[in-house]
Amino acid sequence: MLSISSLIQYYLAALILSIIIDLVIGEPRGPLINMHPVVLCGMITSRLFKPGGKAFGIFLWFISVVPVLIIYYFISWLTIIINIIIGIIIYSYILKLTFSIRLMRDYVKNILNKLETNDLVGARSLVQEIVRRNVWDLDTEHLISAVIESMAESFVDGFLSPLFYYALIGLPGALLQRLSNTMDSMVGYRGWPYEEVGWFSATVDTALNYIPARLSLIIFSAAAALIGLDWRRSVRVAMLYHGKVNSINSGWPMASFAGALNVVLEKVGRYRINDGAPGPSISTLRLSLKLFDVSVVLSLIFISILLIVRVFLVRFFI
Repeated sequence: MLSISSLIQYYLAALILSIIIDLVIGEPRGPLINMHPVVLCGMITSRLFKPGGKAFGIFLWFISVVPVLIIYYFISWLTIIINIIIGIIIYSYILKLTFSIRLMRDYVKNILNKLETNDLVGARSLVQEIVRRNVWDLDTEHLISAVIESMAESFVDGFLSPLFYYALIGLPGALLQRLSNTMDSMVGYRGWPYEEVGWFSATVDTALNYIPARLSLIIFSAAAALIGLDWRRSVRVAMLYHGKVNSINSGWPMASFAGALNVVLEKVGRYRINDGAPGPSISTLRLSLKLFDVSVVLSLIFISILLIVRVFLVRFFI
């Protein structure tokens, strides 16, 4: 059995390397994209999907998620057995495929650039790639609101949550969260033909994000305090407005962000968070990126501490 210090070194090395891969290389491109676990999971779901009941939805989730999780975890462990250094590199790369920091940052920076140069059409095109609502009829304030909402929500879904489960269950935990989130985005919709089939996928995704969504309040408010924003307002708005969003999870990070930035975030006809505050501006979007970055750093510190604690309780490399 490996010593506690060795286990901690392996886990932290994999975490740090995965962050470096994400920030330096970013998302896989070309032929590598077809080897992405999310793409493979999505392909299985697309080919097998058909209207059906909840039982078929459970079957669809398991047949799309479990084989992909096993394959990628087996690849990482096989390479670790062959060579520990190569194995940790592969393990780190697969871990990186479960989260993304750079992708959202690049989107926000590019949208900022378009807005600052008055290229509203270009800005709308980029925003449409990260939100489901129709952005072409939105004014600038609501367009920026959509970006900030997406940042806050993706912070949980695409970063904090997979790494939270990495800290608890190792690579299988991160893969489970990422693939479950993929299933929710594929079939977790209301109305025919998705609602019955997608019920299980939506339920699993909601359950997995439940704790990370509420942790985001602590992280965002702490980050707000560090950069001179009102952390108390971040907490207060989150407590008052998280229930305005249909999702029981998404409202927490969005409301916390709105409070920290002291702006109203609105999806017309659906919700209005932090009512009475001014609308977001280009400077707000720039500040939100700073809040995002500091929150990432705080999250990594928290994840590292959680990893160390877990190693003392479960003394083997997962």
